[in-house]
Amino acid sequence: MDEALGVTRILIGALILMTGIMKFTVPMLRIAWSGQLRLARLPFYKPTFWLVPVVELAVGALLILGVGTRPAAVVVLLMMLGAVYVHLVVDDPSVFPLQPNAPIVPIIVIGLTIYVLVAGPGAWSVG
Repeated sequence: MDEALGVTRILIGALILMTGIMKFTVPMLRIAWSGQLRLARLPFYKPTFWLVPVVELAVGALLILGVGTRPAAVVVLLMMLGAVYVHLVVDDPSVFPLQPNAPIVPIIVIGLTIYVLVAGPGAWSVG
């Protein structure tokens, strides 16, 4: 069970880390991210556009290492709740190039993150 929890934590961390990396390095995804923010009419566009990927990099790395797992999981939950909101209010599939327009991925991540939040870091955790 401890290993399954560790694998779950690491996979969530890798997904979040890669999402942050792709928002910085893949032009098509940077444009899609911008479109999601604009179409959802979220406040503070510029700070959100840059801050969320930075937070994704940090939180993803923390989860992979198993350091500060529960606080990192809370941050992931907040980001995924925001992602669910964006998926529900934005009706333009072009701004979701790697996933369905429905919030399937964020909802799955929320479920897995709640598991990690409740159960802790699991195997291979540094701290």
